[in-house]
Amino acid sequence: MNLKQLFTAIVIAAATLSGAAHADTVYSNADDGTSAIAYMGEPDTTSYGQFFTAPGGWLKDFSFQALSGASGDLALVVAAWDGSKAVGPALYTSAPITYEGGSQFLGASGINLALTAGTNYIAYLTVANIASPVSYVTFAGSDSDTGLGGGFRYLNSNLTDPLTLSESWNAFSTQHLAYTATFGTASAVPEPGTYVMLLAGMGMMGAIARRRKNQA
Repeated sequence: MNLKQLFTAIVIAAATLSGAAHADTVYSNADDGTSAIAYMGEPDTTSYGQFFTAPGGWLKDFSFQALSGASGDLALVVAAWDGSKAVGPALYTSAPITYEGGSQFLGASGINLALTAGTNYIAYLTVANIASPVSYVTFAGSDSDTGLGGGFRYLNSNLTDPLTLSESWNAFSTQHLAYTATFGTASAVPEPGTYVMLLAGMGMMGAIARRRKNQA
């Protein structure tokens, strides 16, 4: 393999390794500054969420914008949405998320959940089954839709897991919660040969450079 062929192989291997990291799409409904929604947590509303239509691919993260409230824990759940309520079993449930109070995005990353394109789901924050729940939390509302459609829904189930109930969730005058969600392809694991090609090629390039230096 000559130097030109070696350089080409290294470029191809590097492109293969980096390509999977640039396929994400971020959907962000920004705080409109006027539509605060309150209150979520104990002793008020158990769950706040946003139902949406999946674009397909993998849901990687989802978070909502809290504005104020008392500190504590809550969890993010993703479930199917039948048009009026969340339907179990949960497709994803986070570990308890700690809210420190004040302005903070609350959610989870590294979800990596495959969702079917054109199908409705709901992502929601809940204090059901949480030992030290948040209280009196106000969330930012949004009047924008950046592509996932759907809308804000809430349910006061008195700390009961909403997926065990048949009760419909409630709508609100504010259309959406302010949130950010990332969809993308699965985190691809390159073939071992790709790593070998890249490392070997870089080693050979280094050896050639040293040889030329010694010959100079």
